[in-house]
Amino acid sequence: MTDRAGVWNPRLQRVSAHAGLALLFLMAVAMMGPGVVWGDTVQYIRIADQLQGVPADQAWLHAFTEFCKHPSVPYQGTLENCISKTVAGRGPVIGWVDRNPQYQAIFSPRVGFPLLSIPFMRLFGEREGMWLVAVISTAIAGMLAARLARLAGLNLVPSLLVQLSFYLLPTGIPHGVALLAEGPTLASALVMAIGLARILRGARRRGTLLLILGLALVFFFKYSSAVLLCVSILLVCIGLLIFKDYRRYSQIRLAIIVATLMIVASLAINSLFGFPGLNESLQDTFTDHFRHPPVDDPFNRLMALEVDFLWRFIIALPANAAYLLVFVAGVLGYVRAMREKLLPPAGWAGVALSLYGILSVVGHPVYTQADRLGSSLWVGVAMGVGLLARSVAAGVVRRKRARQDPAASGRRAWPHT
Repeated sequence: MTDRAGVWNPRLQRVSAHAGLALLFLMAVAMMGPGVVWGDTVQYIRIADQLQGVPADQAWLHAFTEFCKHPSVPYQGTLENCISKTVAGRGPVIGWVDRNPQYQAIFSPRVGFPLLSIPFMRLFGEREGMWLVAVISTAIAGMLAARLARLAGLNLVPSLLVQLSFYLLPTGIPHGVALLAEGPTLASALVMAIGLARILRGARRRGTLLLILGLALVFFFKYSSAVLLCVSILLVCIGLLIFKDYRRYSQIRLAIIVATLMIVASLAINSLFGFPGLNESLQDTFTDHFRHPPVDDPFNRLMALEVDFLWRFIIALPANAAYLLVFVAGVLGYVRAMREKLLPPAGWAGVALSLYGILSVVGHPVYTQADRLGSSLWVGVAMGVGLLARSVAAGVVRRKRARQDPAASGRRAWPHT
C-alpha cells in the first residue's frame, strides 16, 4: 500500500495542479462573461432549437433575437427593428443568407455543439448555455494540451506553462471561449494529438484507439475539420522521417499508415453522408454565402485570394508584434530541444494541430476570419514555449553547477523523462 501511495501521490499532485489552473481560467473567463453572438452562432442556436422539436420559424426567431440582443457588429437601431428586419431576410447585419438551404447545409451536420448545449440553454438561456459549453471545453482542452506536453517529456512546471499559454493565446481567449464550435472541436483534435503521441511512444493500441475516438468527436462537432486534421497528422509523420534521429522509430511508420487510413475513412464518411466539401466551401466564399450565382473558376479565384491574404498578413505583422514574438519563442523552443536531443517523436504531435490551423487558413484565406480558423496554430507554439522554458531552466542550472563544480559543467539538468 505504501509503494502504491508513493506512486499515486505525485500523479495526484500533477493532476491537482493542472485542474487548479483550469479552475483559475474558468474563474477569469466567468468575470468576462459571455461574448457576442456571431453569425455562425445563429445557426447553432437554430439547430439546438430544432433538435428539441421547435418549429423552424420559431427557432429562427429565437436565434435572430439572441443576435440582435448581442450582435457581433454594432447596430444603432432598436431591438424590435433589428429583429423584424432580420426575420424578414433584410438585414440589417445578418438575415440575408442564413436561411439559404446551401448555407444551412454547411452547419446542419454540426450537431455536437448545439446538442451538448441544450441542457445548459434550458437552465441559463440560449446564449449563456452555449457559452458554458465553449468555456468548459476550452478548459478541458488546456488540460489535454498539458497532457500532450507530459507525453513530450516535459515536467510539471513547463507543462503548466504550456497549459497557461494555451489559455492566454487565441486557442483560449478569444476563440476558445467564443459562442462557436471552436472550443469543443479543438479539444477533440487534442485527443487525436494525444493518440498520435501515444503511438509515437510505442503504445500502439491505446494510441490508435485515441486517434479514432478523437476523429469521431471531430466529426460530431465539426465534420469539415476531419480530413484536414488527418492530412496534417500524416504530413507531420512523413516530415519526421526527414530527420536522421527519428528514422529508427518504427512507430512513425505505423502512424503514417493509421493517418492514411483515417484520411480514407474520413473521405468515405463525407461521401456517404453527403457532407459539403471543398467545392461548397469555395462557392460559399466567392458567392457571398450563396447570395450570388456559382462561380466557374473557384480555384483560380482561390489562388488570387491567397496572394491578397499573404500581402495583408505581411503588412499587419508590426501590429501583431507580441504574437510574433511568442511564435518565435515557440519555434526556438523546438530548435533548442532538437539540438539538445531532448525532443522525442511524440513531441511533434502538437505541431500537427498547428499545421491544421495553417491548412485551414490556406483553404479559406479570408483575412478577417484567419485568426479564428487558424487558432489551432498556437497549440504547437504553446508546446514550444514549454520546451524553451525547460531548455532555459536547464541552462541556468548547468551554469550554476559549473560555477560550484567545474567538473559538473558537462552534465545535463532536467533529464528527459
